[in-house]
Amino acid sequence: MRSVAVALLGLVFIAGCSSFVEVPVETPLQSKLDVSRFRRILIAGFVVDLEDSDIDLSAETSRLLQNQLRSNTRVQIIEPDRPPLQDALENILARLGEQGVYASEEKEQFVLEADRLLEDPLFWRKMGEEYQQPLIITGKLGFSGQNRSGFQPEERVMRDTAGSPRLVRGNRYMERKGFTLSADFYFIDSKTGELIHKERFTEEVLYGERQKVSPLSSYFELMDRLLPNFLGVITPQRIRGTRVLLH
Repeated sequence: MRSVAVALLGLVFIAGCSSFVEVPVETPLQSKLDVSRFRRILIAGFVVDLEDSDIDLSAETSRLLQNQLRSNTRVQIIEPDRPPLQDALENILARLGEQGVYASEEKEQFVLEADRLLEDPLFWRKMGEEYQQPLIITGKLGFSGQNRSGFQPEERVMRDTAGSPRLVRGNRYMERKGFTLSADFYFIDSKTGELIHKERFTEEVLYGERQKVSPLSSYFELMDRLLPNFLGVITPQRIRGTRVLLH
């Protein structure tokens, strides 16, 4: 009752005001991770699933993150010819068997060895010595498409024999396809080789039966959603909104 009374008083107050104006405001938001001690950032590459794909997830994501960090930070962004993690991952694959053909057991072994590599301080310290001890960003990526077709609830207005409208509820089968992008980002201090922060993001998009969208277009759409959250880990952000001023 107290909340209702406060709300009613607020409405009476607004009604008594001659006018109001909306003023844009920005609220600063601190980054989750303090990276002020680092002068360089290296996107080392990412572990991805051993599945056939038209998208080079590691290379595309590395490039997008480099572009965003270059535009939104003052730190030097190291841009090697290829993600340095890739050589180590290819060495793991070479031990598993013929490249490009992997059984389920070999895929499981790759995941185990790749996880050990991501958590190996010695490996990251050596990489840090090569690249002048930057903040290293690496991790794991997953991108997949799913068939989300099925019956969806539907409401329609129909007229009976007398011509009166009535609401009819039912189900309609709809063809839909979805894409999911998951990213586990590891932030590593290359001076010690230790993991200093880890963040997981997941984004999903669904398309209707009449929408023809390629996997690559879906990947870029999902990355557009994910990038602000990624940047919020290491750079301060500003939340834009409006405030109402009453006269």
